[in-house]
Amino acid sequence: MLFIGVDLSDRFFDYCISDSSGHAILIGKLDFNDDGFCSFVKKIQEHESENQNCIVGMENPHSRLVDFLIQRGYIVMPTHPESIARYRESRIPSRAKSDPVDAGLISDYIREHHKNLRPINMPDETIRELSILLEDRDKLVEQKVRFSNQLTNTLKEYFPQALDAFGSITNKSALEFLMRFDTHQEVKSRSSEEIENVLKECQCFRKDSKERFWGAMGKTPSQISIAVVKTKVRLKNVLVGHLLLLIQQIEDYEKQVQKIVDETPDGGIFRTLPGADYILGARLLVLYSSREFASASEAQAFWGTCPCTSRSGSSIVVRFRKGCNIFGRNTFHQLAFCSLKSSQWAKKQNAKKRKEGKGSNHALRCIANTWVKVTFAMWCSKTPYNESKHLASIANHIINQPSFILGG
Repeated sequence: MLFIGVDLSDRFFDYCISDSSGHAILIGKLDFNDDGFCSFVKKIQEHESENQNCIVGMENPHSRLVDFLIQRGYIVMPTHPESIARYRESRIPSRAKSDPVDAGLISDYIREHHKNLRPINMPDETIRELSILLEDRDKLVEQKVRFSNQLTNTLKEYFPQALDAFGSITNKSALEFLMRFDTHQEVKSRSSEEIENVLKECQCFRKDSKERFWGAMGKTPSQISIAVVKTKVRLKNVLVGHLLLLIQQIEDYEKQVQKIVDETPDGGIFRTLPGADYILGARLLVLYSSREFASASEAQAFWGTCPCTSRSGSSIVVRFRKGCNIFGRNTFHQLAFCSLKSSQWAKKQNAKKRKEGKGSNHALRCIANTWVKVTFAMWCSKTPYNESKHLASIANHIINQPSFILGG
């Protein structure tokens, strides 16, 4: 059995091949390209021809090298950077660091801990495409939030009335209005009929929206330096242009996600959850399709919805679980929040936890922990969600409690 540690960089990667006794057989450095990958495989095969007898460890599970190795039958295991950092401290007290040394440390780490690590399993192409689409969409949403915050700060400096005029500055109606009007004074100089026509073109039809708009625009214009207005108008136009483009691209991503979910045999299972849209349903589909769990409790620990317990002597501490799959935790936290509006038991559980003195995030994590149990059962049985069935299950569980007294 060979244990191979790989430390990646932008243009190169260092590797260390060691045997079962921990002896380093070969240490080297190769280019991070297809030629380097092929050379790497040849060097491994010089010492072991059976690919399944080789375990490769690296910190970045999304690297192109991971695909290259898995396609050729090698076992690839992810190593968390923090785990390797602590392992380095235990092995090298001076904390000296270099890429070849890190490759050797990763090799030793997977040799000692490979029984407790899970290899990377590549899902089928459909689920993989869906996973990448969701990750890229999340990045676009993050960019949208950044640009939105910049636009808000820009308008505060010279056109604060625009922030009060619309419910959200990232609405298409608000952005299209800002593309047409640069300042409050410009809006005030136009007739009411002309502004009404612009609002219609921007698809701002609701009565309460118009009342809010006219209430904000009816305020006295602020006296602001001409230099500030000129420069901030330029920045505003740039930010609005970026936001309009990002919103359109995010919508295109969501349409593609919806198309894949509709075409996937089990794609509609999680769409039946209360408050779940196509994006949330797709995230759950990716989570359960990418990894197998022996039980719901294993899934709860992996996705970090349940706390962890530390015991030492007579001391018992229950604390927030930090080490987990962040994508999974965020997904179930979002499901818990969305279910508050339409799930009866979720509302009651949230109210109960808040009454106990728990914070809003703590209460949502408790609901998310329950949703892991529910979705795990749904995935195993391939059945959609049924609120009545779940409420009946809760009632049956309460009745069977030892402390339950009939009529009490």
